[in-house]
Amino acid sequence: MVVDKHIKFRRLIPIIWKRIALMTILSSIFVVPIVYFGLDQFTIGMTAPSILGTAISIFLGFRTNSAYERWFQARGYWGEIGAATRNLALLCGRSDQKYKNYKTNRLSKAAAPIMRRMAKRGVALMWVLSRELKDLPPLQDESVKDLLEPAELKQLESVHNASLKLLFNQNQDFRAAVDEGQFPDGEHFEFILIQRQLAALMTQCFSLKNTGFPTHYTYFTDLFVWLLVVLLSMSLPGQENLGYFAIPIAVLIGWIFSMIEGIGSYMDYPWANNRNVIPTDFLTRSHERDIRAFALGETELPPMLTEKDGALY
Repeated sequence: MVVDKHIKFRRLIPIIWKRIALMTILSSIFVVPIVYFGLDQFTIGMTAPSILGTAISIFLGFRTNSAYERWFQARGYWGEIGAATRNLALLCGRSDQKYKNYKTNRLSKAAAPIMRRMAKRGVALMWVLSRELKDLPPLQDESVKDLLEPAELKQLESVHNASLKLLFNQNQDFRAAVDEGQFPDGEHFEFILIQRQLAALMTQCFSLKNTGFPTHYTYFTDLFVWLLVVLLSMSLPGQENLGYFAIPIAVLIGWIFSMIEGIGSYMDYPWANNRNVIPTDFLTRSHERDIRAFALGETELPPMLTEKDGALY
């Protein structure tokens, strides 16, 4: 997520220079012969480019609105996952209490490692899910290795959906904790609700990732922008004696439309590992620090993640 208030032009050059160059060449193909040979009879009025420009504006308005809606929808999903993980830590945390069996009123030695493992696994699930959504190796992160036991890490190496496997492992530990009398009836139902929420939210995250914006809509919008450059190149030379100045004007107008469409394209994929991504790593680390401190009673906390070159990841 871009947090820098001033977008540096040097970032745009590698992205836009090819398109600007192609637009310049395309516009020159029409403008240069018209101006050099005085072919005014081949120029057209501004009616056609004006109508097309209006149509493209409507297209792009819908495009950008849809992209922002998808981005904020993804941000909402991740916020709900974080809230569910905190609720899980509230149920499992016993930083200043004993792991007492509420059925027998005796201390349970077996419950202590189980409950701590569940709280840590909840955070590990967020790290793993974050990397899966970004198409990164889910277990190749030191944060994951610090939260999971070696045996469980070994188990996850052979599964195709590590985040879902962690959810199933939570259920196994939950049943073991129930046998140790760690969840009264109310907390029992609360845990089941959290599991359902996480399963639903994970499914929604992957659905959003795998369902992109309609390809034909993007294709024809881009095609119409190029057509607009052509029409402008055929109309501007005959307007107010612009001459060769029609080339930069046509390119500028085409570039503006292209940039708006490009913003929509980037925002359309909220999980893509680029500068516009939902800052899942930053948010997950924030949850991890709180859970380690308050649910697990740890004092040595991992450092907060900071922005990298004006963006959070």
